[in-house]
Amino acid sequence: MTEQVVRGRTILIIEDDREMARLVRTYLEHAGYTVEHTETGEEGVACTQRIHPHLILLDLMLPLRSGWEICRVLRASTSAPIIMVTGRGTEDDRLRGFAEGADDYVTKPFSPRELVARIGAVLRRNHPVVTHIIETGSLKIDPAQRTVFVENKNVALREREFDLLLYLALHPNVVCSRADLLDHVWGYDFAGDERTIDTHVRRVREALGPAGSLLKTVWGIGYKLIGDEV
Repeated sequence: MTEQVVRGRTILIIEDDREMARLVRTYLEHAGYTVEHTETGEEGVACTQRIHPHLILLDLMLPLRSGWEICRVLRASTSAPIIMVTGRGTEDDRLRGFAEGADDYVTKPFSPRELVARIGAVLRRNHPVVTHIIETGSLKIDPAQRTVFVENKNVALREREFDLLLYLALHPNVVCSRADLLDHVWGYDFAGDERTIDTHVRRVREALGPAGSLLKTVWGIGYKLIGDEV
């Protein structure tokens, strides 16, 4: 698995078996992923809306609402790949899982190392390569050429400043915490201070001129870019 696929990737585990979740979490964190865990489907849906995970591990045998139902709810609100994890391994169960929107299906008992490998494979298949031009107001971003224009005038940004702006533009109107930005733009192994984000945001705003007002501060949390869905 490439470092680019792992770096900054967040995995959400929806599993009511705490020991199972702990074991999987240990292997995933050792592989370099950031991991969140919820024990019910409702908590998982809420967590998905809050943290926007890159992949979801979903147990089918959940309390209150079944994993099938939770999968449908998740698929209606997120494009993140979903791997179903369950003790039910019949062909009909697997086919139903794929029909409900799952991207892969793992039957218990399983090898944690194999699960980590499957996650890496799914993320590689779903790793987006952004080629379309992003426009909001007078701001235009060309990811393929790594160029930025405001009112059709080229704006010079440093590499990290461009990566920061692009990440925010790919998540329009979503409040991104400083920690999230460090994970996704700088990488999970960055050991510096979160306030480095503030310095880079200030530089980007200054460089964008009138379009800098699209970059909003959410006090006490982080930043968001006002824009259209991409």
